[in-house]
Amino acid sequence: MKTRKNDQQRLDDLITIMKKSGFLNDDKVESAIRKIPRHEFVPISLKEEAYEDAPLSIMKNQTISQPSVVSRMTEWLDIREGQKILEIGSGSGWQTAILSYLVGNGKVYSIERHSELVEFAKKNLDKLGITNVKVILGDGSLGFPEESPFNRIIITAACKKIPEPLLGQLSTDGLLIAPVGEFQQSLVLLKNTPQGIVEIKNQPGYVFVPLLGKIDDKKTE
Repeated sequence: MKTRKNDQQRLDDLITIMKKSGFLNDDKVESAIRKIPRHEFVPISLKEEAYEDAPLSIMKNQTISQPSVVSRMTEWLDIREGQKILEIGSGSGWQTAILSYLVGNGKVYSIERHSELVEFAKKNLDKLGITNVKVILGDGSLGFPEESPFNRIIITAACKKIPEPLLGQLSTDGLLIAPVGEFQQSLVLLKNTPQGIVEIKNQPGYVFVPLLGKIDDKKTE
């Protein structure tokens, strides 16, 4: 008779898959993924699927991102202790919680446009006793100017063009990561240098839900 795997075994299997596929290479990021249980950030009906390397639907036509993609974006951001991070798109709060773990005594500001998801993310973060995150109901395309500049900015929804307000809220030597494209996106990593914004990395082959807001795709063409 086949025994049912527990969450720890499933997590170990997921970590192995991500390492073998080259999506998990950093010990700090691995530690964050191990410490922040993904099953606490998915709807009850999907808990059995929490440790599959796949995106999962949450609500309002949004998803919790595929673990491999979360790992890649987090590694590219090169997060340091004490930094201030802006996240556009809280979703269920799993990526948010991973960021919060890595900044330690730093701060994460996460903007979400759906009130139901704001409450869902807050509830999930509260369950784990996470206190260095502020989840804000608002338009992510406008950023959060009152707390700028940010050392790191992560956009977890697809945009044809990165909104100018977000570029303007990035600190000198700060990094911004976003999926850029229409039907399929490239993961793009930008750095704000004294000479201006410079592209550091660009990798095609990703699919995200679209970024919506006042400065959306229709208005940035």
